[in-house]
Amino acid sequence: MDDSAIQPQPAPSKPFPGFAQALLVLFLFLFFSGLAGIPAGILKALGFSRTLPWMALLGQLGGTALTLRVCTTMGHQKWRDYFPHHAVAPAVWPLVLLGVLGLILLSNGMDGLLQKVLPMPSWLNQAFENMGWPGLVVGAPLTEEPLLRGVLLGGFLLRYGPRKAIAYSALLFALIHMNPWQFPTALMAGLFLGWLVIRTGSLWPAVFAHFLNNLGSVLCDKFHAPYLSGGSLQPLWMWVLGAVLVGVAIGALHRVMSHPVLAEALP
Repeated sequence: MDDSAIQPQPAPSKPFPGFAQALLVLFLFLFFSGLAGIPAGILKALGFSRTLPWMALLGQLGGTALTLRVCTTMGHQKWRDYFPHHAVAPAVWPLVLLGVLGLILLSNGMDGLLQKVLPMPSWLNQAFENMGWPGLVVGAPLTEEPLLRGVLLGGFLLRYGPRKAIAYSALLFALIHMNPWQFPTALMAGLFLGWLVIRTGSLWPAVFAHFLNNLGSVLCDKFHAPYLSGGSLQPLWMWVLGAVLVGVAIGALHRVMSHPVLAEALP
């Protein structure tokens, strides 16, 4: 008799990451980004404020690269595994734009209500303004999407299934912003972005949506768009329009991508 036939076989390792491992990934991201951002702090101390936003952007990208390097080792994956890139139908892109416009209206409405009930401290608001537009418009989509929707959502999808994967990744996306006033809007956006990646099978529509959302926020603040800047309360019609735009976009995307591509690939 072959002795190997009666030897206990090692249990297959679970897909990386689980929820607890995801917390470690986010901690590493914050830690590495802090290290990579030290040059920006030095420049600020020396009075080179103009270069600060761009150095902060490099810190974001450097922290993400280091975190992804650790994840490839821990998860026994390759870099490309964290950048799903299934072919995307051309109709997806304008529908993503439509959905983001709706999300901006809904997010602005929620932000206005929160600011009315409990205004954000001025020091916290100033901290986010100091980040600069490069970090918000370029850095956030290129760092948060590979981590949240590439690494975390991918592992959660294999471990927990599509619904829990979207919910868990959205929760962590909201927490990583470390801003209680931004939590509801980030959670809502995270649910949409996670659904979008699973539905299309590609990371890039989520990167595009994240870019559009942050660009819209920066432009609204810069040009003092009525009801869309300063945390003011918006009228009811803007809530309704936002909900309609999001609903139409999701419904149309559901028809364009009739099957959730990433979930279909599960064993």
